[in-house]
Amino acid sequence: MKQIKDRNLTMILIGIGIVIFMSTLDSSIVTVALPILSKALSTNMSLINWVVTMYLIVMSSTLMIFGKLGDKYGKIKFFKWGTIIFVISSALCALSVSWLTLIISRSLQAIGAAMTMATSNGIIVEVFPDNRRGQALGWMGSFVSLGGIIGPSIGGILLNFFPWHIIFWLNVPIGFIATIILLKYLPNKLDKKYPSHGFDLTGSILLLIGFSSMFIGILLSQQWGWNDWRILTMTILGLILLIALYRYEGKQSAPIIPVSLFKNRWFTMQLLACFMVFIVDFFFDVIAPFYLQNARQFSPLFSGFFLLIFPVVQLFVAPISGSLSDHHDPFKITLIGLGIISFGQIFYVISGLNNTILIFAIGAALAGLGNGLFHSPNNVLVMSNVSEKDYGSAGSVYSLARTVGMVVGSAMSTTLLFGSMSLLNGSRVKSYTPQNPQLFIDGMHITFGLSCLISVILLVAIFLWHRRATK
Repeated sequence: MKQIKDRNLTMILIGIGIVIFMSTLDSSIVTVALPILSKALSTNMSLINWVVTMYLIVMSSTLMIFGKLGDKYGKIKFFKWGTIIFVISSALCALSVSWLTLIISRSLQAIGAAMTMATSNGIIVEVFPDNRRGQALGWMGSFVSLGGIIGPSIGGILLNFFPWHIIFWLNVPIGFIATIILLKYLPNKLDKKYPSHGFDLTGSILLLIGFSSMFIGILLSQQWGWNDWRILTMTILGLILLIALYRYEGKQSAPIIPVSLFKNRWFTMQLLACFMVFIVDFFFDVIAPFYLQNARQFSPLFSGFFLLIFPVVQLFVAPISGSLSDHHDPFKITLIGLGIISFGQIFYVISGLNNTILIFAIGAALAGLGNGLFHSPNNVLVMSNVSEKDYGSAGSVYSLARTVGMVVGSAMSTTLLFGSMSLLNGSRVKSYTPQNPQLFIDGMHITFGLSCLISVILLVAIFLWHRRATK
């Protein structure tokens, strides 16, 4: 391949980075708009949460599929088409007039996002020379993390001045600029294709139906309850199909999910840690806007700036932790990060209706500090424990783990919140109860208490596993 000029490489990185930032931003920016969307579209809080979770479900179900299709037909081509689909569907989201049309538009938007997320790292590896590849992949990781955590803050600030449609219209001009950059600096002739690789249709179907069935079952449990036969059927069916997928993929020469990577215990453990941390993070992303806007009656503007605490602290800490991991044991740094994440959950548990909001702010700052210390060294551990030929597959699986963690965290947080509120109330609760705000606070305390327990269990499990593995 002809050597690409440094300036062109920079523009390629900017173009891809903008799209990836938007794709991950839209997994979280909607969370702060959920109370407004619930009123504007005349639906309850449980149903409106589908605007967030449907995006994540569709993206996680199709991510690996588009990765394989990109290998076969061209990653650059798929990335560009994904960008166009994402921009058009963003406009459709902004034009939605009902809950149903918004959900359909969000599903289409998620397909575009999956096409870009699945192919971005592969493009970077193929286009960038060895001496710039690591730096470029590091920037991509920053775009992903920033988009995922800064969404609620940007959303809250924008919603203070504009109607809810702005969070979707925002993607259109930005996406158009990114498309122009990609068309100019990333021509299709740079695409590498691997047509000899087969496409695992059976595995794709198992993946798509398995993920969709299981997570839809989890989400609908908020309306129908876990004792409903339809909920049990969908959830169990999803689990069975995913287990069958794992067994089936181990026998394929070109599997959708490279299960051989999971034989590497270090890779699997750090991947699990990433998955669990994103679950805990999304407890905060989903519940915090309702606590700030509904329970504490703060404006979307204040809530948006408040929610910047988490990402701003993480952005300052992440480069430092990345530098530390170059000179010290990255595993120890991830443990410190997990410990701080666990400790920070305590401040959410003790936050209430009348005490100072600084308590909740300390929890958010500790979450940013812990995540900043955790993610960069964890990325190093994941990628350093696989061979060079598996970098692309490892990156795709890591993206899948991150996305599924968001789905599970979103679903678990609302399921546990409304489940605990229903238990305390003695009858089913499906939305925020303005006539009894303390009920929400009590449910929030239980939910964050469980997320704290998840963090502690993860910390102890990884520490004990490491001691046993290194003996």
